[in-house]
Amino acid sequence: MIKNILLKNIASYDAENGVEIPDLKKVNFFFGANGSGKSTIAKYLSNLTQSSPPNAITDYGSCTNNGYDSANHQILVYDENFIDVNFNQNSLLRGVFSLNETNEIIDRQISEKHTTIRQLQDQKLSKQLLIPKVEDNELAKKTELLSYCWTERNAFSPLSKLNLDYSGSRPNHLNKLKELKDSVPNTLPTIAELTSNYNDLYEKELTEIEVTVNSTLYRDLRVLEKELQPLLNEIIIGNEDVNIDSLIKALNSRNWVETGVELLNENDSICPFCQKETIDAELRIQFDQYFDETSKLQIQRIEYLLSQYKIKTNSILENIIAIQNIFNLDNIVSNVYLQLQQLFNSNIDSVTNKIQNSNERKEITSINTLKSGLSTIIKKIKANNQCLIELDQNKSNLISKVWIFMTANCKNRIEEFEIKKCKYERIYSLANQMIAIYDENIIITRQEIDALRQLTVTTQDAVENINVILNTSGFESFEIEEKEVVNNISQYYLKRPNSSSDEQIFRTLSEGEKSFISFLYFYQLCLGTDDIVNNGTKKKIIVIDDPVSSLDSQALFVVSSLIHQLILRKGNDNVNKKMFKNENIAQVFIFTHNLYFYKEVSFDKRPMCTDYWHFKISKINNNSNISGRYNKSIKDDYAMLWDAIKELKANLPQDSNLNILIANSMRRIIESYVHFIGIGNDAWSSILGDDRQSPEYYIKYAFIASLNDESHRVTALDGIYYQKISSEQPQLLFDVFREIFEFIGKNHYEMMMD
Repeated sequence: MIKNILLKNIASYDAENGVEIPDLKKVNFFFGANGSGKSTIAKYLSNLTQSSPPNAITDYGSCTNNGYDSANHQILVYDENFIDVNFNQNSLLRGVFSLNETNEIIDRQISEKHTTIRQLQDQKLSKQLLIPKVEDNELAKKTELLSYCWTERNAFSPLSKLNLDYSGSRPNHLNKLKELKDSVPNTLPTIAELTSNYNDLYEKELTEIEVTVNSTLYRDLRVLEKELQPLLNEIIIGNEDVNIDSLIKALNSRNWVETGVELLNENDSICPFCQKETIDAELRIQFDQYFDETSKLQIQRIEYLLSQYKIKTNSILENIIAIQNIFNLDNIVSNVYLQLQQLFNSNIDSVTNKIQNSNERKEITSINTLKSGLSTIIKKIKANNQCLIELDQNKSNLISKVWIFMTANCKNRIEEFEIKKCKYERIYSLANQMIAIYDENIIITRQEIDALRQLTVTTQDAVENINVILNTSGFESFEIEEKEVVNNISQYYLKRPNSSSDEQIFRTLSEGEKSFISFLYFYQLCLGTDDIVNNGTKKKIIVIDDPVSSLDSQALFVVSSLIHQLILRKGNDNVNKKMFKNENIAQVFIFTHNLYFYKEVSFDKRPMCTDYWHFKISKINNNSNISGRYNKSIKDDYAMLWDAIKELKANLPQDSNLNILIANSMRRIIESYVHFIGIGNDAWSSILGDDRQSPEYYIKYAFIASLNDESHRVTALDGIYYQKISSEQPQLLFDVFREIFEFIGKNHYEMMMD
């Protein structure tokens, strides 16, 4: 059944917040004046059905409800539109099917199949409820995976210039990882390596290095080294056949002597060291013989090679300095420069020492020992220049490496979720398969119910029921009759008694007759159905909107009684009191502005379903409002007179200014009770034994005398009675009022005065 309704942006209901009708019951009474908004609710309920006008969705687009199910509920609405569609627009009415109550076996079978349908619906509902639970669990796991995978980006937050894509979309980020999941290599770069690569590509300003290690100079030095080394390893000595040879060897002074010979002038006889005349021609000849031409040439060759070596090494050092000035990654170039400088200086010192001590062997270190460092410089320069050429591609490669790194860290979690997702999909598939099976079984069971009903249904019962009520209610000028049309579909038509004509006579009826016959037909629809195939198994939601227009009191009483038949309770125990006797009815809405009808139809002394609620609809400043309570809150004039008396008694005035008002209210209560409510006690008998001189007598007499007159007008005798009343104490009026009711209706007085 419908549990609540929100009316919004329609008619006089608030467009922004709307008006909610919460906690709807099985029986819902709505009372309100004409134009307060009752029919808007009825029309909204009518528009929920499949037969709604095309514009219904637009008109009531902002209105919502909770509980209506078109597959299991049929909404029947009695209003002006029902009368127009079924009577004004058509001369024939659809036949109403009703079950033959005498066929108990088939009825029991149908009841059992209804139970089967409910069980199938419960089983279907359990599977339907399972699906959102599984969906919630899947969503939670997916959200957890999204969060886990997203945090992998945090490790690369310091690499601020790195564009990893999908920075605003966790799902797309996860999809990227899924794509790469199967291409993760065995060996992965470290964070440190990726960071270093990033710094090279993004943080360092790359420029083309146009200078590199001069390989020609390197080769020239290698040639010099290969020529020098044998000379340095050779012992260069003078002629051993000269007499002074033994002396030079003994003194180990070859270099000293050679230097002195070079210092001698051509004809000089003075020693360049001791400055004595120790040099003669014979000694000169021995010096010349000792230092022969071969040794001189060897020394001269070494001296030449040394000069070339110095030139080449200076050139190489200048070459390295030029590189260092523009490119010195991690000080590699400056370190090689220092190593070369040290090596060259050491080699020059060694060659110089050889020249000075030609009879000694010397060694030099080859530049080849620093080949690795020089090669590193060349490689770094080439790598720098190549990196500049391939900068965009290298940046793209770095991003790919980062994605692979994140994928490797998330791979296990992604695969775990994919395994779970397969389980979720199997659950969805099985649940939907079961739901489809339940739906199919429900359809089959309903078809079986329809087949059973075909054995017992009849449309004649509804005709007879309508005509019986018409005759017993005094409507004898017309009746309803059944006739067969094509395809064996039964239909009804209105006809005059003793006339075979089926002319459209509805328009010739009085308003009261139209209202009465249309409600009787509606009542039969509530008990049966005009479409046993589509609506035969649906629970009915009945909506009755002001059904007593133009009806006299007798017809109004009949309509009220019929409605009470619809809302009869199933039993008198606590459970069955809240259930309908007619199990085909799910819920009833009753709307009226007629106070008498409202009190009559909602009279709770009748055995109606106790799951009910009263709603009052009012309109203030063109805005409809709805309030509700369990007990009736609408009071007639009689009840309001009693409320006024109770309030005055509770706040008893100290003077007699209100005596006339109090007395007039009291006599109107007495009049209403005696004429309409009382059980026939003679009011005059209540004063037969009273003292006619007492104030009580005159007050009682005034009250009782008014019973034979209109209490709403002033009469000639009022002056006589109320002259005495106006000067009495107010308490005396209340005492007299109570004494009269002790005689004519003590219990009623006690009830009304609480």
